[in-house]
Amino acid sequence: MKLDKTDRRILDVLQKDGRISVTDLAERVGLSPTPCARRVRQLETSGLIQGYAAIVDPKRAGQSIQAIVQIKLEQHSDEIVEGFRRTLVDRPEVLACYTMTGEMDFLLHVIVRDIDALSDFTMRRLLRVSGVRDVTSSIVLETVKRSTVIPVEELAPE
Repeated sequence: MKLDKTDRRILDVLQKDGRISVTDLAERVGLSPTPCARRVRQLETSGLIQGYAAIVDPKRAGQSIQAIVQIKLEQHSDEIVEGFRRTLVDRPEVLACYTMTGEMDFLLHVIVRDIDALSDFTMRRLLRVSGVRDVTSSIVLETVKRSTVIPVEELAPE
């Protein structure tokens, strides 16, 4: 999908305030409401906008421990890699899972209520997955920056 300047402005505003009304959004981007709503629908239909979500404060939600977990597999057969992926897909404590270049195969961003829960996740979940060779965890001490905003000026030009 080709994005023009107005599409990029719509994306910028919606990323910062997903609850903005179409009327207010249209005013902010210089359109009337109907064409603005049409553009938003096109961005949603194209898959560029994947959804809208509330951003929850982890500590207030009782999830005070975040960890970055590195996983190394014994081998990279399709069976082991897919088995590991299937194990993680439905784990609620896994916020993100990335396949990586370098020494480790996967990097996880995990959130749990306390150290005991992290230990349980590591010992009873990760280390029991067939093919896992090494698990290294680092506890997040402080979140310096957390953002879901994609810099729209970097998106494909007109």
